[in-house]
Amino acid sequence: MNKNPYFDFVQNFFVSYGCSVVQKSDSFLKIQLTSEMDEEIMNRPFYWHYMKKMNRAGEPMQLTFTHTDRTEEKGIYLHAGTPKLHTLYKTAIAKGKTSRLYESIDQPVQNRALTPWLVINLLLHFRGKQAKDERISIGLNLIHGTLLKGMMERIWNIDFHSTVSDYTFPMTPVIGISSAYRRIEQYVENHLSMLDDQWAKESLQQMDEERELLNSFYESEDIGLDYFTKEQEQIDKRYRPRVQVEVVNGGLFYISQLTSQNLLQNKKAVH
Repeated sequence: MNKNPYFDFVQNFFVSYGCSVVQKSDSFLKIQLTSEMDEEIMNRPFYWHYMKKMNRAGEPMQLTFTHTDRTEEKGIYLHAGTPKLHTLYKTAIAKGKTSRLYESIDQPVQNRALTPWLVINLLLHFRGKQAKDERISIGLNLIHGTLLKGMMERIWNIDFHSTVSDYTFPMTPVIGISSAYRRIEQYVENHLSMLDDQWAKESLQQMDEERELLNSFYESEDIGLDYFTKEQEQIDKRYRPRVQVEVVNGGLFYISQLTSQNLLQNKKAVH
């Protein structure tokens, strides 16, 4: 199963939303959808509309995902470009904007307190002459305020559950959520201010050149005022440098003190 990196995501996704694994092997994974998930991802609006109108439960479908495209079991071959996989990504993002998760601890002997972390995942959209996106994941310890970059990569392999493990308890945050979020915003602003701004200068230069060319056409009466005005707006839209900050998702992650200490040993911590 580990040979295909998408299988674990698919299984965890469906199980998290109440779907059951009907059958599983090294070559395929069969999932029984819930009614809610079928309606969410299977694009059968008329069927579910009819079921609800008739006050009937309906029959959610099963999905089979295959390890390769060369298997006796018919199903959806999971790879980076699988349309259904991208549907699951979008659904996960839409459903997982916020979360509250707790590190799974098996009968801890000590350090039973779970430290609260605010984790925010962002996308920085750079737009101008060229367009690019930068992903940033930030975690802020709500007890002493230490900030960590690349947080999702750090906690990716930690086992989290939606409920608190036995014999553990979540600590009450010392730093409020609003204050912590403002600190993260300040970090992002500082990060942007330290980036090379050559891309912005080149965008402004290109914008000025396009405007000068457009002005020459207008002055020579080759184009009318309406066209001139619309083109000015398009040039500004295409080339004016700007950065848009998008919050993809975030949440409160309660992490054991031992795991938190291990995270903080990394040199990328920011105080």
